[in-house]
Amino acid sequence: MATDRKLPALALLGAAATLLPAHSPYRQWYAYRAKHLVVVTDEARPGALAVATAIASAIAARWPETKAVASAARTPLEVVKLLSSGQLQVGLLPGTDAVQALEGRGRFGGHGKVPLRALAVVGSDLLVVLDSYPLESARDLAQALVESRDGGPLAEKPPLRGPAPIPFHPGALQYYRGRTALERW
Repeated sequence: MATDRKLPALALLGAAATLLPAHSPYRQWYAYRAKHLVVVTDEARPGALAVATAIASAIAARWPETKAVASAARTPLEVVKLLSSGQLQVGLLPGTDAVQALEGRGRFGGHGKVPLRALAVVGSDLLVVLDSYPLESARDLAQALVESRDGGPLAEKPPLRGPAPIPFHPGALQYYRGRTALERW
C-alpha cells in the first residue's frame, strides 16, 4: 500500500522535474549571453561599473552586432571565475588582481592560474580575456576602444596601449602594432 502512494508522487515529481527546466532563469541567461558580449566587472569598486558601461558602449557603437553590455559581479574573484569558466568572455579588473589571477596567488590562489590577457589598459584597470579568446575578436575590441577615444568617458583615460602588468592578447597587439606603424599616439 505504501508503494501505491509513492508511485503517483514519484510520477508527479518526475513530471515537475521535466517541466521546470523550461522555466529556468538559467536558460534565459544562456540565451542572453549567446546574443550579447557582456563586459563584467565587480561592484565592490566604486565607479568600476561606469567604466565597464563606457567600454561596452564603445564596443557596441563600433560593432553593433555584439550587443555589448556591462554587468557587475560582487567581487573580482567572481569576475575571474566567470571568465575562467567560460560563462563570460570579457572582464574589467584592477591590474593587481589580474596579475594575481594569472599567477594563481592571493585571493585567487585556490583556483589555479588563469591565463588572462590584456586587451587594453583603462586607468588602473585592465580589460581582459582568456588567452584562448579569438584573435580577430580581440583585435576588433581593441580597435573599438581606440576609436572611441575621440569623445566620451574613455577619452579621459590614459593610453589604452600603456604598460600592462600581464601580457597583451596577440589580437590586441596586432591591432596596436598596426596602428603605431601608421601613426604615433
